[in-house]
Amino acid sequence: MWPALAFLFGTSLFLAIACLAAPLSMSARQAAQQTPEKSPDLKPFLGTWKATFQGEVFAILVLKEEKGEIAGTLNNFDVVFDAQGNLAEGTHTDYGDAPLLRVRVKSGELSFVVMEKDQYHPADEWKFAPKTANEGELTYLLDGKPYTINDTPVKPIRMIRESATPKHTQATAKTQ
Repeated sequence: MWPALAFLFGTSLFLAIACLAAPLSMSARQAAQQTPEKSPDLKPFLGTWKATFQGEVFAILVLKEEKGEIAGTLNNFDVVFDAQGNLAEGTHTDYGDAPLLRVRVKSGELSFVVMEKDQYHPADEWKFAPKTANEGELTYLLDGKPYTINDTPVKPIRMIRESATPKHTQATAKTQ
């Protein structure tokens, strides 16, 4: 009787271990088959981008890579739009730069928030999308959607890449 009980106990133990190990090995195989999320290519965004109105630079977006992420600044400026969503008289540069916050790259676009120098003004939301190697579009957002005037979306602000490397990075490289 003892040998039969020992055999029965050994078989039960083997089946219990096999049943517990099967889900673990299946989940390990599934994890190995899943591909990690691919990091977006940041190179099309990097550099110093400028926008002009009536021949004067009013917006400067500086984008650089830090630890595999995009960081940078957007200068303070005021934009005025006409009823058709075009830049209008009163658009001008202002003093100071604001760091980019909540930066996200998705589907070839960069979205971010900047704090206004006036602490009582809410943060501004922006979207930047490179269109060619040297031209991009900066779009003013409200609640994640393009800003509108009387149900007419404002037109994106055309930006030209001045350089593929931000100026302060170039200066640092020259001094080393």
